[in-house]
Amino acid sequence: MHRRPDTVNDTPSTHSQITRPKPTTVVFDLDGLIFNTEEIFLEATNQLLAPLGKKQTPEVVGQIMGQPSDVSTQILKDYHSLTDSVIEIRAQLDQHFDCVLDSILAFMPGFEELLQRLKQENIPRAICTSSSADYATNLIDRFGYLNEFELIFGGDQIENGKPAPDAYLKVAELLKIDPSTMLVLEDSENGCRAAIAAGAFTVAVPASHNMGQSYENVDLIADTLSDPGILTALGL
Repeated sequence: MHRRPDTVNDTPSTHSQITRPKPTTVVFDLDGLIFNTEEIFLEATNQLLAPLGKKQTPEVVGQIMGQPSDVSTQILKDYHSLTDSVIEIRAQLDQHFDCVLDSILAFMPGFEELLQRLKQENIPRAICTSSSADYATNLIDRFGYLNEFELIFGGDQIENGKPAPDAYLKVAELLKIDPSTMLVLEDSENGCRAAIAAGAFTVAVPASHNMGQSYENVDLIADTLSDPGILTALGL
């Protein structure tokens, strides 16, 4: 079990003290939460930058974490003064990503165990990611878990991505539930901000790639997806 980064801002939420309905649906982020894909993105980015004598920096990682791909690519382009277009850079990143995906891709600690427990308890599950819905679907399908989720919602299906609340509000609408009944699991600051703004019970699950990010106003900070506090929040 990895430990929560010591540098995160874990100020308790004020709204978590207010009486609110028990969460009845669990919504997962994808990159860095279900899969270790943030690690893969970092490797792909460093491969892209290597010919220029550059490396990705923690500052940029913090800015792009949880952002839609077009936004994160623009940030990368601006910070490193890349001359190619956003579309060209994205295509190059995707090529590098695909080259290292099979050798590195893995579930984040505790995911499969949590998924099975939620299934046993008949708790509905969904995915809300800043990545495209097709990308998320393909990753989940690799492991035969596609039927374990009622909905996979991608950042390409909404105009305003995280940290705006739109994606989570749309997920609630599609699931025909109140946003306040969702327990959202996020690893990034931007994702947590989106879930909080949507009114969801928000659980931050930081990993090493989230060093220095702020988790102010989340309802819970979990060490991993195995943290018993997640089940406690669901009344289990």
